[in-house]
Amino acid sequence: MCSIAGYVSGNSDQVKLMLKSMVHRAPDDMGIFQDSKLSIGMGRLKIIDLKSENLCPMETDEFVLCYNGEIYNFIELRNILKKKYNFKTLSDTEVLLYSWKEWGTKAFDKLNGMFAFAIYDKKKQKIYLARDIPGEKPLYYYSDEKKFIFASEAKALTKIISLKKNPKNIFYKNFQHFLNDTMFKNVFQLPAAHFLEYDLRRKKFRIEEYWQFKKRKINIKTADEELEYLLKNSIKLRLRSDVPMGIYLSEGLDSNLLASFHKFKSKFYFDDSKNWKRDFYKKINKIVHHLDFPVGSLSSYPLWKLAERAKNNNIKVIVSGEGADEIFSGYVRYLPISLQWELERKYKSYKSLFKKFYNTYLDSFSKITTRSEDHEYVKIKVKKYFEMFDDPINAMGFSDFKLIMPSLLQMGDRMSAAFGIENRCPYLDKNIIEFGYSLPPELKIDGLRQKIVLRNLAEKRKVIKPLHFEKKGLTIRFNNWFKRTDWDRSYYFSLLNKVWNLVYK
Repeated sequence: MCSIAGYVSGNSDQVKLMLKSMVHRAPDDMGIFQDSKLSIGMGRLKIIDLKSENLCPMETDEFVLCYNGEIYNFIELRNILKKKYNFKTLSDTEVLLYSWKEWGTKAFDKLNGMFAFAIYDKKKQKIYLARDIPGEKPLYYYSDEKKFIFASEAKALTKIISLKKNPKNIFYKNFQHFLNDTMFKNVFQLPAAHFLEYDLRRKKFRIEEYWQFKKRKINIKTADEELEYLLKNSIKLRLRSDVPMGIYLSEGLDSNLLASFHKFKSKFYFDDSKNWKRDFYKKINKIVHHLDFPVGSLSSYPLWKLAERAKNNNIKVIVSGEGADEIFSGYVRYLPISLQWELERKYKSYKSLFKKFYNTYLDSFSKITTRSEDHEYVKIKVKKYFEMFDDPINAMGFSDFKLIMPSLLQMGDRMSAAFGIENRCPYLDKNIIEFGYSLPPELKIDGLRQKIVLRNLAEKRKVIKPLHFEKKGLTIRFNNWFKRTDWDRSYYFSLLNKVWNLVYK
């Protein structure tokens, strides 16, 4: 995990200010490149290849690379590239640089990892910004007629430019999450699975999507075996580290299934039976500061406490179970729609009857998902994803994957980053994503049972205990702590908003 920042026509002092505001992400090293056109830099948290220097940024005659993330298959890529290029380090940074030199934007097809990077092409006088497929790593940019600035966290931008609030963000109002627009005017987040090309001569940029989901064939009889293979490989790649690692565990299925593949020495649970009321109020300002923007989720505080414990145990890399609910249909709100769809398939004579009482799957999902009364806006946002699939189960999951999960992942990233910890998510491996959304719906939801293929694999691997619990995740007993009955996601969201307005006056 690292931090990156850049300013077209800016100077090194300005970039340094931005990097210093993100030193929690990258406490081990810092470097800046500057020429007459721009200034870019990065801070580094040493995870891979602790001894090598000159990695932040990494510069050749042609390119300058500032990079945040991990390329998990860097060893395999280096074995391909070393036939042509002379490697001086054992880092994934150098592998990414030569991958770009060799394949350009086609390198995205070969990268397996989480990343947000900036590459300056000196000859072409262009900057390329890019983010990974699910959006694990953050990257913001400010753009107006005169300025183009980017950084790993939005708060870094506030150190060198005065930003106006954008309280009327429609997406934010409806989802209680941020996507590409933010709560600052002219500040945007580069969409997941996209790259941005900025032409320094013309002072213009374009954004292009480099990955689109393509359904593949799944052998239903051997689906759990294939998933086992994919998870085993994903975890193996994410265990590549030169620093101590641990895992976040809940009482749920997702994280415990991951733990069955590797004997983690350090395991961290959130004890929600303890009354954390006083501590919560002490930490809420810091939580909001690190979040950049409030997120409509109750998990930010427990994630903060988990990261705090991991830091106290000298852990620098954490494995977590994020992504499984979206990919394998684990959310309870999917059940009413999936039940309707299942009944319509089994009892076709009742199809017309159901239509009298229910709206379309798209309408139903839009009403379930929105946090306001603007159902039409939500429907417009998710429509294209419902058109991609033949069933509403995969459509619902993929809608959340594209629209909500990037924000949830940012929450996990920020809470871990606040303590200098890198968060790795095996379920978000590119191969698992493509496998998951190619699954037939009956391997995801059957009646009231969810994540069927994961449960089948858990039974096979004797991960029995979590199967008997209701879905829990990283929940909080706010109602018990504060002795009230209305402490739900919306209440929590409004509280974070109030604090945010105080933090960013």
